[in-house]
Amino acid sequence: MKQHGLPPLVGGFSDGKVTWQRIESIDYDTLGYLLSCHLIIEHYLDHLLATHPGADFGWEGARLTFGQKVALISGLKFPEPYNFPPAIKHLNTLRNRFGHNINAKLSEEDLLPLRQLLVKCTEKSGTPDDVPSEPKEVLSLFTSLACTYFAGAIWHRARFVGTER
Repeated sequence: MKQHGLPPLVGGFSDGKVTWQRIESIDYDTLGYLLSCHLIIEHYLDHLLATHPGADFGWEGARLTFGQKVALISGLKFPEPYNFPPAIKHLNTLRNRFGHNINAKLSEEDLLPLRQLLVKCTEKSGTPDDVPSEPKEVLSLFTSLACTYFAGAIWHRARFVGTER
């Protein structure tokens, strides 16, 4: 598959001249995957908030930021070990880093808060070695677990709380 290049960045100014910075080492695959995970989690956050009792104030039109949505769910009770808001907040920090620096790299250390939550969630069924350390695998498992948990909460509210959304 042919790789498509992007224009260089303005590197700065020196002696009345512009310097250019080529951006040939972007990891589009990881960047795109991280952004996709962020978008999918936001989709579930939207529905989780919309089905919460007392959400009849038309919040969909409020155009809340991702951070504001995470702040809202942070007030909900999450049974241990499923305390997702801090890890989701960290994911948003990573997304913002990529959103403001196209040369940002994603390391295993960057994903430590997500991995630590995954280790806590799998303690009874496996060992910490069962939790991946490769960035895309951590993102995949974390996103799947968070969205599965939120899907169960959304289903429960729709079924038993009587939400008509």
